[in-house]
Amino acid sequence: MNGNIFLYTGALFVLVLVVSVYFKRAMGISYDRKALLSNLIAFLTATVAYFLGDLDIHNLENLSDPHKVFATIVLILIINGVIQFGLWITYALLHYRRWLKLPRFVFDILAFFIVVVVILILIGVIFNKQLTGVLVTSTVGAAVIGLALQDTLSNLFSGISLQIESPFNIDDWVNLGGFEGKVVDQNWRTVTILSRENHRISLTNRFVSEDKIVNFSRPTRRQIHNFFIVLDYSHPPNRVKNVLKNLLNEIDEVEIDGNLGVFVTDYMDSGVKYCLRYWLYDYADILYIQDVVLSRLWYTLSRHKIKIPYPTSEIQMQVVEDSNVEIISLEDDDILQFLNSLDWLRNMDNERIRELSDQCRHILFAKDDIIVHQGATGNSMYIIYKGGIRVLVEAEGQQDIEVAQKEKGEFFGELSLLTGEPRTASIKAREDCQVLVIDKESFSTLLLSDKQLLEQFLDGLEHCKSGIADAITNEASKENSTQESARKVIFNKVWSFLMGES
Repeated sequence: MNGNIFLYTGALFVLVLVVSVYFKRAMGISYDRKALLSNLIAFLTATVAYFLGDLDIHNLENLSDPHKVFATIVLILIINGVIQFGLWITYALLHYRRWLKLPRFVFDILAFFIVVVVILILIGVIFNKQLTGVLVTSTVGAAVIGLALQDTLSNLFSGISLQIESPFNIDDWVNLGGFEGKVVDQNWRTVTILSRENHRISLTNRFVSEDKIVNFSRPTRRQIHNFFIVLDYSHPPNRVKNVLKNLLNEIDEVEIDGNLGVFVTDYMDSGVKYCLRYWLYDYADILYIQDVVLSRLWYTLSRHKIKIPYPTSEIQMQVVEDSNVEIISLEDDDILQFLNSLDWLRNMDNERIRELSDQCRHILFAKDDIIVHQGATGNSMYIIYKGGIRVLVEAEGQQDIEVAQKEKGEFFGELSLLTGEPRTASIKAREDCQVLVIDKESFSTLLLSDKQLLEQFLDGLEHCKSGIADAITNEASKENSTQESARKVIFNKVWSFLMGES
């Protein structure tokens, strides 16, 4: 072993390195590849230097000064590698076991000071020099450097304090000193966050530690969001709260519970101020969620004719119509022309279609709005004027199942209009959707003056895949029944219901 102590030390170092890597992989501890690489390079360099220099570490004091310098460098390389590797293992183990929360750069600083001490000791032993003067000089130099690096050291110790307290972690959404974003990096001097605009913002540790820290990911990523809106005084608050609460219940991206919902918070100059309080599942999605809520809110308020007032006054201006602007409101002639184009109404004459169009109401729904709920009572029928809808059926213990889609010109809800049966499915807008609504009261008024309108209307529905067609088919399947007699039976049932006859 004489003369080969360094070789055996290097071999031991490699053995520990390999074993520790497999140990860390087996335990699931992530490792720093840069640290591994630097340690390996140090070992290889020292090994090559050992063989090429033909060093004898037992007889260093008898070497020439160049050989002493060379031997010192070799020893520093291997000792540095061992120190770095040992501290790296310690850091990984502490964090894996969660025994102590210290940042990685604390261990790097500790390694630096240990290596400096080792260098001073090696110089004293190999060169047989007294280091008192060097230590005094280094102490004075350290004081001078400390004064010069006062801000840097302040950031360093602030970083250590932040790591120990751990007010945020990597990937947390935070607001640091007025800057909002996701934490992507933290080192001995700065904290880096990534803003929503994809800008990297570096803040010094001292600035972060001295300012307010808001962590949107603690204790969980689930957050309560408040949105305020002012609505006109003419609308009863309880009615408005019911409308807004039903809207929040229909939006899948948010959640409300017994302590949340819609509240009146103030009386403003222009109207009543309401607060919409709901849970969102991740603060990172707040802009997307707010867009969904606000967009759906506009459509809901429009349908219920709830007015969003201007702050103090209203200014009405007449603007020349732009042919490129989408028109949401419909004129009577637009509705009449549309109904005349429907194949299932072609057997109705123009006068009766005009009477029907006069009773239609036009309603606008946003994408994902629930138009009707399965099982709800209803007395109206819908004709799709623009857009499309999804037909959903409840499944026990599962999400609603989509069973069909309907496009422009198709209809739904005819059984509720004509027989009063509950809704057999839920209807959700697949996109922004405009519908024409025919309700029982208006339809019954038409029938009082023209009974033949119902015959033509039912005849049109019978030739489509509709609930009425299915009802006539089921009636015709009974014993001693024909298609014609079944049609009369259904007609009489519909007539009785619409006219309120028992």
